[in-house]
Amino acid sequence: MIKLYDLLKEQVDVPKAIILAGAPGAGKGYVLQGLDLGGLKVLNLDNKYIDYLKKANVSLDLKNASPKERSKQAIAMVQANKSFNQDVIDTIKAKESFILDGTAASYKKTTELKNELEEAGYDVFMLYVYTDLERSLKQNQDRFKKSGGKDRSLMPAIVLRTWNDVTQNYKPYKNLFSDNFVSVANTLEDEKINNLEDIIDKYLTPYKPKNTKPKTAARQKYADKQRAKTSSEIKALLDGGANDIIDSSVSAEEAKSKIKSFLN
Repeated sequence: MIKLYDLLKEQVDVPKAIILAGAPGAGKGYVLQGLDLGGLKVLNLDNKYIDYLKKANVSLDLKNASPKERSKQAIAMVQANKSFNQDVIDTIKAKESFILDGTAASYKKTTELKNELEEAGYDVFMLYVYTDLERSLKQNQDRFKKSGGKDRSLMPAIVLRTWNDVTQNYKPYKNLFSDNFVSVANTLEDEKINNLEDIIDKYLTPYKPKNTKPKTAARQKYADKQRAKTSSEIKALLDGGANDIIDSSVSAEEAKSKIKSFLN
């Protein structure tokens, strides 16, 4: 059987880039495992972040971080971003085919990267993995413990915002990538919570940061405005706004077939 990576090696003149999009806990890594892309270079900011957290002796259980640990986390993220961006630059300069394993939460940055890759002669594809908000939060909450402390659990408020951003980006990405786009839905089979307030009470409230510095009046006003906007958008998605994503998504096997066509 010819693997997808073997097809890539036959087309060295046209490097390929596959951009992954999906919230934390969506199961992007799991979906990748079934696509026979094990030999293809994978660039992942999260791996860099974990390495720098370990070097700083910061627990990967980020959802329970102290103020001092949160400060170290921020420094580690700056360091990880710098190293990761250099890896991306070096990979593009070398015309290597690769997978960018991330959330693609920023539509602007993803669009800029797509344009840069195409200008460098790349063919670019997006694999979008959708999951429920509750599954995203639950996977994040359990990740540190299930991994035996080897994998990180983010602050749930960050997961919630990222889930919203990625989900809002679905239609824009589908339009942007056109035929070079496929989505897979990885959702909860059990009954799930669809009320945002209940989700917040269960997954966010227990991990609300303590001993934080008070915001200025202006910053508090801005934060409240952003929180209200995000809540409104998420409620619309929970009330059925995300059904189109699920209905438009395909099986992992169908996604594999479409990626194979892209590599051909």
